[in-house]
Amino acid sequence: MPDAIRQPQLAPVRGQPVAKPSPLRVVEAEANDNVRLLAPEARLFELPPAVWITMVGSYVVFLLALLGATGGASASFAIAISAFYIAMFFGTARAMLRQAPAQPDSPLQRTGSVLQTAFGPLTRREVYGQVLIVPVAVAFFGIAIAIISATVM
Repeated sequence: MPDAIRQPQLAPVRGQPVAKPSPLRVVEAEANDNVRLLAPEARLFELPPAVWITMVGSYVVFLLALLGATGGASASFAIAISAFYIAMFFGTARAMLRQAPAQPDSPLQRTGSVLQTAFGPLTRREVYGQVLIVPVAVAFFGIAIAIISATVM
């Protein structure tokens, strides 16, 4: 078998010498003249503390309402397991946040500011609505179960 078949042949692009492929090297091509810049990723928890407190509070209300509605020892064990999972959910985020460098204040803590998202800028009201709709609905669901349970029993 000839050597030309066993070894891939790369043609130079715009007079550039052929180099070994590397994930850090970008060869300019006519279809894509962009230069790839390597930069560290910057992910921040840009939600104000009030949002996190409201989310935790909503789940606490839900679990307390379920505990009040069921009141039995077998239900208490299941609710304790659920409380443990909720604590793990929020605790993991808090532990990861403590490992990172100090976070700047949320842009939503300034009056009239917006939060830049992948789908465009959102005001404080829009962010709170999107983030808190599910936890608040879960809390109301728990309260509704407690009311129905109190009415029926």
